[in-house]
Amino acid sequence: MDYQDLKEQCVAVPTSKQADYRQLFSFAGVAGDVWPQFRAHLEASSTADEFFESIYADDDLRMENVWAHWAKMKKKPWVDRFEADAVIFGQLQGNRGIFVKSADEGSQNELIIPMMGRGRNCSIYLFSDNGFNEKAATFYGSIWGKHTCCELALDGAFDIYIADKALIFERWSVDALGRREGNKGQIRTGCDCAATW
Repeated sequence: MDYQDLKEQCVAVPTSKQADYRQLFSFAGVAGDVWPQFRAHLEASSTADEFFESIYADDDLRMENVWAHWAKMKKKPWVDRFEADAVIFGQLQGNRGIFVKSADEGSQNELIIPMMGRGRNCSIYLFSDNGFNEKAATFYGSIWGKHTCCELALDGAFDIYIADKALIFERWSVDALGRREGNKGQIRTGCDCAATW
């Protein structure tokens, strides 16, 4: 298969899938061809689906946007293909989801993270900053402070993601000024009322 074949097949999909395939095609292509790291996969494939599936099967391409979009679109169980710092497997969720409870002294705050389906098992993962392809998951929000989630102790700043049967916490790497490394965000600890406007 060549680039033109890929383009024609991505355009020919049913209307309900066209937005996804257009996105996949834009992630895979550059300047009238596919990116060099995808060339061997394109030449070895006979259909667009084979091409995208072969990219997904290649662990060296796990951080690519096309890999993430295909995994999310096809609801692939991708999380175990990355090395987590901690994992709790088979956590049975109730009707409301998974609870994240504040462990700060005197606080009784709880955050409910809704997961797909009732009475299903889900796994909880803790990753370091940039430890997985976050584009394959759905961003839920961020927390800062001391928390617990199903016996997993969390201390610091974390982004929360959901991916089918997985709840993912990504620990921020923070510099001395409280800024997230890689210009991803900044920890806010309250209002500086002394600031001049």
